[in-house]
Amino acid sequence: MHFARTSTVVAMTALSVAAHAQNNVQLYGLMDAGVEYVDKVRVGGVGSATESMVRVQSGSAQSSRFGLRGREDLGDGLTAVFALESGISIDSGTLGQNGRLFGRHAYVGLNHRTLGEIELGREATTFYDYGVQYDPITASRYSAVVFDAAYVGRADNAVKYVGKFGGFSVGAQYSFGLDGTIAGGSEVPGAYRVGKETGMHVSYVLGKAQFGVVYDRQNGTSIATERNTTERKAVGGAISFPSVKLFASYQRTTAATPASSRDTNLYWVGAQYSPVAAFTVTPTLYVNDPEGAANKSTMLAFLANYALSKRTDLYSQLAFMRNQDQASMGMGGAVNPGDRQGGVILGIRHRF
Repeated sequence: MHFARTSTVVAMTALSVAAHAQNNVQLYGLMDAGVEYVDKVRVGGVGSATESMVRVQSGSAQSSRFGLRGREDLGDGLTAVFALESGISIDSGTLGQNGRLFGRHAYVGLNHRTLGEIELGREATTFYDYGVQYDPITASRYSAVVFDAAYVGRADNAVKYVGKFGGFSVGAQYSFGLDGTIAGGSEVPGAYRVGKETGMHVSYVLGKAQFGVVYDRQNGTSIATERNTTERKAVGGAISFPSVKLFASYQRTTAATPASSRDTNLYWVGAQYSPVAAFTVTPTLYVNDPEGAANKSTMLAFLANYALSKRTDLYSQLAFMRNQDQASMGMGGAVNPGDRQGGVILGIRHRF
């Protein structure tokens, strides 16, 4: 009798281990908060008085989030995958992405070990994928996101493919309606241009160097604006040395209507320097140059990290913005035209 009970327990344990190996669901997340000081914040509209601010900010080095992701082995190199990921503002306990429960990711798909992965749902765009690889400060509060929110872009109603073939990584995405929160929806019967977004990204690794290109095109999100387009094209590179990694990128954005168009150039150079394993400092210079006179903005940003453990680190961000007379870019929102702005953040980040 004792032997039979023991055999049953062993068999059930083996089945449980086998099931876990084939069906894997993971709860994960990242919590990030810091105290920010920023000056020259407008009190009212354009031309109003400015004051400094001190505030707690969630997600300064990386956006705070929690999520579930899973995979099931279907055999013959095929795996079912899914992800549900929510942004969260831990300074207030509210959801990010305008209150969406799973605003960062919500997709299901299939992965083949040699052919790649196809996903359906709400997903990070290929432009986001490019920025993660070639912006050294990587979607922090003081990064390329200040100049173009596409670097944290998501698209609703999307089909996305990603694959890796030797040194090449490729991605392609098509959205049938990039923002489902728009009144009336961005998928309009008979108006096939409304809310469409197309993106493509290719990276190639050659030894210690990596190079990438990306293209993204968005249509207007209503029948009245469906022929308006925003096209983004960028090329970037990175190269690694024993204690430093160098980055550079150039982006050209063309915002066009049937009657006019306007170009904006955005470029940066930066580095990640790690003199010791626990400490990394990342200086980066960004230049945003829209078409027109006296419109250029330049931001010098620093991110410094000190790892207390594999999951917890302290960080500091520092940034200075310089605007020409007609420019009004700021780290804490728009400033008065021509104003300069400075900001600093001290924070802590924990992963689980």
